[in-house]
Amino acid sequence: MARWFAVPLLVGAVALVHHATESSGGEPARTRLTIWSAAAAAESGYGGYSYGGAPPSESVLVQEQREVDVGATGEVRVGGIASTADAGSVQLRDLTEPTAVIAEQRFIPAATSPTALLVRNLGEQVTAITAKGEVTGILRSADEDSLVIESGTGTGRQLSVLRRDAVSDIKLPVAAAGEPTFAWRLDAKKPGKHTIDLAYRATGISWSADYLAVMDEGGKAIDFSAWATVRNDTGTTFDRAALTLVEGSGGDPNGEGRMGPRPAPSAARARFAIASPVRLVNGTSVQVELVPSRAAIKVTPVVSYESMPDPSGSFQSYPAADCTQFNGSSAGTGTASLAVEIAVPGIAALPAGRVRLFRRAGEHLDMVNEEPLHTGPGVARVSISTNAEITGERHAIACDVDESARTITERVQVKVSNKGLRSTDVIVREFAWRWPVYTLTAEDAKSAHPAPQTLEYRMAVPSKGTKSVTYSVRYTW
Repeated sequence: MARWFAVPLLVGAVALVHHATESSGGEPARTRLTIWSAAAAAESGYGGYSYGGAPPSESVLVQEQREVDVGATGEVRVGGIASTADAGSVQLRDLTEPTAVIAEQRFIPAATSPTALLVRNLGEQVTAITAKGEVTGILRSADEDSLVIESGTGTGRQLSVLRRDAVSDIKLPVAAAGEPTFAWRLDAKKPGKHTIDLAYRATGISWSADYLAVMDEGGKAIDFSAWATVRNDTGTTFDRAALTLVEGSGGDPNGEGRMGPRPAPSAARARFAIASPVRLVNGTSVQVELVPSRAAIKVTPVVSYESMPDPSGSFQSYPAADCTQFNGSSAGTGTASLAVEIAVPGIAALPAGRVRLFRRAGEHLDMVNEEPLHTGPGVARVSISTNAEITGERHAIACDVDESARTITERVQVKVSNKGLRSTDVIVREFAWRWPVYTLTAEDAKSAHPAPQTLEYRMAVPSKGTKSVTYSVRYTW
């Protein structure tokens, strides 16, 4: 028996309650969401998105198993679809009839008024309630003033033109609700109940990482937890969804006009499977545990030195082929930070995010700072304070531009001085800032790559001494 709901026909507010986990057959959907999220690069005064770049893409792959009703002519409607769905990305497998394929597809957006709800259901059977009784038939036309309903069959067919102010209610099937819907015609031989696997890409969903670190009074150990905040603006609610969070873009649909070749996609993007199903309500955010919390982790003190702030966010669209930029001594204000490192076993690298650091003082917690978390394979670094004993300067020793080969080769030296009374382990952070397609052609020390355009070099700088690191990088476009 068909299920119905009533829609008031007088112009005014209308509330449509929708449960994304119900298909037209009323069965609970089994949903898996894979969410890609690329943290936006920092803006600066040297370029950025306003100079032709595009923000990183955030997207989701929705995979659901649904029970649907296939009509005699293959008609199928599936509601509860994200309003931001990319209709061209739809993949459908009919588990009941594996040979069935989509012959025709329409994406029907959500209805935002009673009239729009009626118009999207033209051709469907409805029941109009009037003072003289009910009129049941196929809805043929609807506007703000009138409805046209076809009823009867054969020689008994008739069209009823009903004034809207004479109709108190009209009943529509629940399957024809005003939610975003895929409408298909399947080449299927078996009408009736079918089980389908549905997958499609959508935008309007994102996630970001946040971290909490609580240091003990002696500064020897840290309690560490990692959280992901997932924001859902897809226009639909996902109930009991299995989440997989992937660091990095799921594709950049706005980047076709960007200049030059693309960086190769990472073969080892960090993926985080959330342990328990999650309810993602449209228009809200939810926090989930990214990795299991750990208590009393032993820490290793280090000093991190950056000769200049990372300018790479301003040069993602066009390569900087100007040898006068950032090639002077220090190239800005160098900063050294006292930090502690903690081991994060089993993780390629935690995603970028901010860490809130507290220090335990007896029964109380004192806020220390809030800084970006620096991460790498198996390690996370938490900044504590600035360090005045470590200073440095950066020089571009050589810079060569070959416009015919579309390359720029730069040789950089960073000198670090230690004014302290003991040897200090220093991590020098440099940035391949000019363009995301680059290779390191020669190095005096082995580098780590905790982020796509970040280089890190570790060295022990003796008391009252100086050490340097030199590297060459070749950019291509």
